[in-house]
Amino acid sequence: MTNEPTPPSSTPPSPDGRPPQATVVGHPPQPGFVPASGHPPPGSFVPAGGGPAQPGAFVPPGGFVQPGNVVQPGNVVHAAPQPVYPPQPVYPPQPAYSPPEPRPPAPVPSASKPFRPSRNPIVRLILWFTEPSMLKGMALGVVFALVISVAFKLESMWFVVSSMVTLVLTCLLGILIGNYVFERRRKRLQAHGMAMLREAGSELPGLSQRLMAMLWSRDLAALPEVWEHLRRLRPAAEEIAGLSVAAVFRVMAMSTLFAVLGGAISFAVFLTSYMQVERMDAQNQLIERQLQQTDRQMALDDQQQKIAVALSIAERRQATAREILGVINSDRSPAQDGKRGLSTTTANLITIAISQLAPYRGVNADFVTGENTLSAELRSPEQEQLVRYLAAANVDFSDIDLSPAYLAHIQISGADLSRIQLPRVRMPSATMYDARLPGANLVGTDLSLSLLARSDFTAANMASAVLHRANLTDAVLAEANLTNADLSGAVLKKAVFKQTQLAGALLHGANLAQADLTSADISEADLALADLESATLPAVPTVRNAGFWWLGVYAPEYAAKLGLNDAAQQRNRDALARLRAAPDAAGVTAVVQELKAAAPSAPN
Repeated sequence: MTNEPTPPSSTPPSPDGRPPQATVVGHPPQPGFVPASGHPPPGSFVPAGGGPAQPGAFVPPGGFVQPGNVVQPGNVVHAAPQPVYPPQPVYPPQPAYSPPEPRPPAPVPSASKPFRPSRNPIVRLILWFTEPSMLKGMALGVVFALVISVAFKLESMWFVVSSMVTLVLTCLLGILIGNYVFERRRKRLQAHGMAMLREAGSELPGLSQRLMAMLWSRDLAALPEVWEHLRRLRPAAEEIAGLSVAAVFRVMAMSTLFAVLGGAISFAVFLTSYMQVERMDAQNQLIERQLQQTDRQMALDDQQQKIAVALSIAERRQATAREILGVINSDRSPAQDGKRGLSTTTANLITIAISQLAPYRGVNADFVTGENTLSAELRSPEQEQLVRYLAAANVDFSDIDLSPAYLAHIQISGADLSRIQLPRVRMPSATMYDARLPGANLVGTDLSLSLLARSDFTAANMASAVLHRANLTDAVLAEANLTNADLSGAVLKKAVFKQTQLAGALLHGANLAQADLTSADISEADLALADLESATLPAVPTVRNAGFWWLGVYAPEYAAKLGLNDAAQQRNRDALARLRAAPDAAGVTAVVQELKAAAPSAPN
């Protein structure tokens, strides 16, 4: 487009006194603006110098004015190569637009301000939970009811806690983040989304054209313009991406409710099963208690039956014992050595009766409660009754064989049992203190744990007898045969051992305090851990003939004569203390074997 000079126009000046303007031929003049690019909108007035369009200058459609070209007054801008149109009438100038003065906004009462929810996530979470909703109320109510009913059980607490933690995390990720972020993004897009999308759409053609031109020409000079287009597209892309992420969390927020409901259903199923199991457990406990009661009832019935049988047996045996006592009373055999004699027939009858009156569990009557119970130990009250009657009748026991008897816990203290025949009879825990048993046959008899203090065993045959932890304090054992007898742990304080045979006897832990052994035969007797500290002992060579004499406990002077040092004596004393603390015969044997293994041979 060019500016052609024209002769001075004879057009009169305008009424306001301004000089005549250049006229553009082509279309009716309209007010307009020539932008910096030089492309004024068609039909706009072009002022002189390219400023704001003034009346008198016009750019026809398709025409353009280059920046910097000044349109002089009176010159006509032609649209090359457009034809020349007839002159158009000149419109009067338009008055300048002045915007109205802004009015100050009217104050809004505080009571009419719209409510805006807090943006604090914790507050929004609390508001979401407290918002009235039937589904949320049902879900939370079911969950809390299940937790309260189940969580107190220790075996279910961890399952409940883990499930609740999972639901809480899902709520935090789904409801808090999803609901908060999604709502914020959605509101922002509702307010500015269309403008941002239009702006992004207007940038896309230019961006694609620049990219195609840059790729085609491989000229990186256009890269800044591409980056500028991308910078303009960035806000819209960020909003769309943020909305997509928020939509994902929103989906999580919606699925959280279903997760809670699913968890509630699972809890309901679990609670139902749990309650069913609890009821079954309660039913099983009731059944178990019923079975226990049945077992107790059966045990009571069985015990009552056994008591009835025991009472029947006792009644029959009492009748037998009374018959035997009648036979003994009617026997008028002559006396022997001041003892009442019995005929051979009566003696044989007593022996047969003793063998038939075998031990059994008797009946113990509780006079306080009136209940009858079976005794825990086997006993034969009828045998004990016969022995006590024979001792009270001063009968000669030499012709009566009592070996089949079972006399555990028998109490015949102070009885005269001279020449009684009790070989291999079991008499543990018998009470026979102050009894007279001179010439008694006690070969292999079990008298362990028996109370035999001050009893007279003069010339009694007690070979291989078991006297483990028996109390023989002040007992008379003169001329008694205790060969191979078990006297381990026995109390033999002040016992008389005049001409007593102790060859091969076990004296492990026997207390021989103040006992006189000067005339006793202790050859090959086992003196391991025998307490001989205050006993009267025979000569050293006699003691050295005993077995394991170096393991005994002696007085310091006698130990020096035997060649035992203080260390050996202290070792023996410590072992003796352990032996006395042993609970039974097996414990005593274990302590002795340990000591013998530590010192198997005599010192030089």
